[in-house]
Amino acid sequence: MILKDVSSAELEIMKIIWSAGKPVIITDIWREIQGHDWTYQTVQTFVNRLNAKGYIKIIGKQVRSYLYVPALTRAEYIVLTRGDLLDGSEGAGIADVVKLMSKRGLLKEDQLDLLEKTIVGLKG
Repeated sequence: MILKDVSSAELEIMKIIWSAGKPVIITDIWREIQGHDWTYQTVQTFVNRLNAKGYIKIIGKQVRSYLYVPALTRAEYIVLTRGDLLDGSEGAGIADVVKLMSKRGLLKEDQLDLLEKTIVGLKG
């Protein structure tokens, strides 16, 4: 199942929500936005869109604000929206992505070790 993708602005909001590791209110997100002159209402619009698309959900209320949490993890987002790109054809396999990420310095040694342990665990 491929979900409707998010805009780059909505993805910035998602990254903040994922990073929070706890329920957030719109004010929390608005305070974390860096490099934008977005108003509170702009952030609220993005949050409402993410909720309507099913990427976040409301789990309660705090005073006059809703509490939001991600409806899916970052990994789930990648698999559901871009996973079809990793179809295993030439240059489009998970190994190709790992090699490129490593070459660009995006994977640290501990992450590679964890990846190796995960693969070994899947095999046996």
